[in-house]
Amino acid sequence: MTQVLVVGATGQLGTAVVRQALARGRQVRALVRPSSDHAHLRTPGVELAFGDLRDRASLMRACRGVTDVIATANVVIPRGRAGFDEVEGRGYADLLAACQAAGVRHVVFMSVPVTPRDDKVPTFRLKRRIEAELQRSGIPYTIIRGSLFMDDWLALIGSSIPLRGAVAATLRRPFWFSRFFLGAVGRLVEDRGIALVPGAGKVRHAFVALEDVAAFLAGALDRPSVRNAVLEVGGPEVLSWDEAVEVFARVLGRPVRAVHAPAGVFRLQQRLLRPWSAQAANLMGMNWLAATTDTAYETGGLAREFGIGLTRMEQFLRDKMRLPDEA
Repeated sequence: MTQVLVVGATGQLGTAVVRQALARGRQVRALVRPSSDHAHLRTPGVELAFGDLRDRASLMRACRGVTDVIATANVVIPRGRAGFDEVEGRGYADLLAACQAAGVRHVVFMSVPVTPRDDKVPTFRLKRRIEAELQRSGIPYTIIRGSLFMDDWLALIGSSIPLRGAVAATLRRPFWFSRFFLGAVGRLVEDRGIALVPGAGKVRHAFVALEDVAAFLAGALDRPSVRNAVLEVGGPEVLSWDEAVEVFARVLGRPVRAVHAPAGVFRLQQRLLRPWSAQAANLMGMNWLAATTDTAYETGGLAREFGIGLTRMEQFLRDKMRLPDEA
């Protein structure tokens, strides 16, 4: 049986990828830091490989004997003192070197949309660099660029509903800035009928459920047709931010008002935060891009090829509403 290494396995997306790979009959090796919360990964079919993208020797050990690698790790909302250059700079370069040494047959890499301003935001700039290094490496690859995850971005406009039932939720990591933000605005939609929308509300995205993205990542392992390909994946509908607020109103059965935060405010906050916290500044930069750049992907044909039933936003929220509120 082939074995897949999941890098970033303790994260919300990585955890879903592990689940999806197991469902497809794969043996999974999960790269986890010894200090991380990995109890939820102790399950039949999963081997834990203790290491870190910042530890080249651990990457060499983790890659031995695996046929495929799915890499989802990033520093968007960090654990500890992880830095962009350490993890998404040197770390991914070392991971690709370990893949080459081990004879890995396929790397599936989770990336981000292309925007005209990639060089202004560390996550986007580094994803472009990793993509280029992977394409030069000689290792067969699949690069997946995802639209905005409903699980995260619908929470960031002021709702706790998308976070219900989430395992290893990214936004609940102990990072001071995300904790402060969620503490201040995390229930505005439910409690006050207000959604904090980035930009003018007209930019359109193919908002996608994280579980569906995980299905694309794991499904890419079984499809030679997507080798050495870049895929843009999203949900089954393209909605503006204002239309997303209307979906919330339908689900809650009461009005929800969009309050628009000018895109320039996020850019200014990015600049002001940069000397104090590169990660917090990066988050503001990502909001700036989400407010100004469409990701209006058409994914229906690709989803049919993969056998994935894409989740509509209204169904996503209604399913979450049936779960207990953890607030």
